[in-house]
Amino acid sequence: MAAEQNYNADKIQKVINDDLFPNVQHVSDVKQVLEFMERVAAPLSEEQLRALLLLQALGDNQRLHGEKNPYKPIIDKIAGIYKQYVAKTGVFLDTIEELIPKPPKPIILAGDGGRMGGKGGK
Repeated sequence: MAAEQNYNADKIQKVINDDLFPNVQHVSDVKQVLEFMERVAAPLSEEQLRALLLLQALGDNQRLHGEKNPYKPIIDKIAGIYKQYVAKTGVFLDTIEELIPKPPKPIILAGDGGRMGGKGGK
């Protein structure tokens, strides 16, 4: 009898843990998402884009620089790796928060059995 109760308790606990409160199973999944976010999380601002376009236009002046744009390495670094260094950490924190499953929101019933809140609520 006691063994059967333990078995039922374990079964109920497994159902509750699996369905209602799922956990992030693999840290590698979170790491993979964050590595992807590194490349796309920091879009350049309008001012930064204007500065890059100005450098590009200055470098394209053939009378001053000839055929080679001396600003090309700077443009590539700013548009590539440096934008990751100034990425707002809030973007990454929001991403991590969204990866963690949340328990379902409870439905609150009014005293007469009707739903409270939401559209058409009492």
